[in-house]
Amino acid sequence: MFLRCAIAVMILPMLAACSHGYGSDRAIVDNCRAGGGLTLAACECVRSEMRASMDDYSYDAMVLLANGRDLEAGTRLEGLTERDQVAVAGKMMSAYTWCARPDAEVGA
Repeated sequence: MFLRCAIAVMILPMLAACSHGYGSDRAIVDNCRAGGGLTLAACECVRSEMRASMDDYSYDAMVLLANGRDLEAGTRLEGLTERDQVAVAGKMMSAYTWCARPDAEVGA
C-alpha cells in the first residue's frame, strides 16, 4: 500500500496526455511543464526517455495517468508485481533526473 501511495505521489503531480488508445502521450509533456517547471525540450526528453525505458504496458499506464485516468492507471499498475512497480517508478524518476540536467537540452 505504501508503495502505491509513493508512486502516485511521485507521478501524479508530474503527469497531470500515445496513440495506444489511452489518450495522447503529449499530456506527459504538458503535465511535466505545468507540474515540474521544466522547459519544453526537457519535458519532451522526459517523454522520450520514459517511452524508451518502459514496456508498452507500463508506458500506457503513464499515459493514462497523464490523461487523468487515474483509476485505469492504478488498476494497470496494480497488475504489476511490486518489483515491477518500483522499476516503473524508478524509470520515471530517472527520466526526470536525466532530462532536468543543465546540459540535457544540448543533445535533446
